[in-house]
Amino acid sequence: MVKQLVEVDGKRIQLSNLDKLIWPIPALTKADLIQYFTSIGPVALKYWSGRPLTLTRYPDGVHNHGFYQKNCPAYAPAWVDRISVVTDTKTIEYIICNDLATLVWLGNQAVIEIHPATYCINDPNRPSFAIIDLDPAAPSGFDEARRVAAIIRNVLAELGLRGYPKTSGATGIHIYIPLLPKYSFEQSCWLVEFIGRLLVRLEPQLVTNERLVKKRRGVYIDHLQNLPGKTIVGVYSPRPLPHAPVSTAISWDELDYIRPEDFTITTVPQRIKAVGDLFEPVLTDQQSIDQILEFYRG
Repeated sequence: MVKQLVEVDGKRIQLSNLDKLIWPIPALTKADLIQYFTSIGPVALKYWSGRPLTLTRYPDGVHNHGFYQKNCPAYAPAWVDRISVVTDTKTIEYIICNDLATLVWLGNQAVIEIHPATYCINDPNRPSFAIIDLDPAAPSGFDEARRVAAIIRNVLAELGLRGYPKTSGATGIHIYIPLLPKYSFEQSCWLVEFIGRLLVRLEPQLVTNERLVKKRRGVYIDHLQNLPGKTIVGVYSPRPLPHAPVSTAISWDELDYIRPEDFTITTVPQRIKAVGDLFEPVLTDQQSIDQILEFYRG
């Protein structure tokens, strides 16, 4: 059992089981996971901080069962930020990852996936963006998802909107539409539903909005991912799949040739150094959807 005491931003963290195998293909350990988080932290925290996090942990590696975690565990260090969110049925104390020390501590907990809320804690009733989640149903896969994404790019242009794509880390693609801080979750959901219906009319053999999984064919557009309480894997988050893939920001031009397996915890840090953070406009390119909502609801 390999242990190491480290200090990150003045906070002491006892790392343990650093030789624990997290991904068997290829052989990557908890130390590799923590190194990845340390490398991409300054970029990823722009999207993960200030938001309640839903986490998935795999303490025995991704080849064994993992579990979701929303509540901050009682043993978490006092310096880990958290926020209590009250719902109709319960109160959840979410972790807020505002610094690299917390991110390293999460890595030591074998956190693989990080799902940030679509809202910031200082404005919990306003989503920061609408998300178009392209989820191909087998036998469709990434090739079909990228075809749909290319069509969506053109549809967004016709609507006067700009979207920013990322791989899901699996076979899907997520397209973020950053919004002015004035819209409700219901309105962001309406926007994606509207776009989904347009796509179903344009490409009925390729796109579906069928909720029942067993009836789906082609690429499913899930507008309900934009409702309160829903989350989607964050940009630059690893996934618990073979080869340690990462949900990665891409340019529209790259859609023609990239594959999800191109982006892993071993390749993404160098990619960010080479091409920069392609997702950064999501933080600043806040857009109005007033005219679309007026048309949709009219």
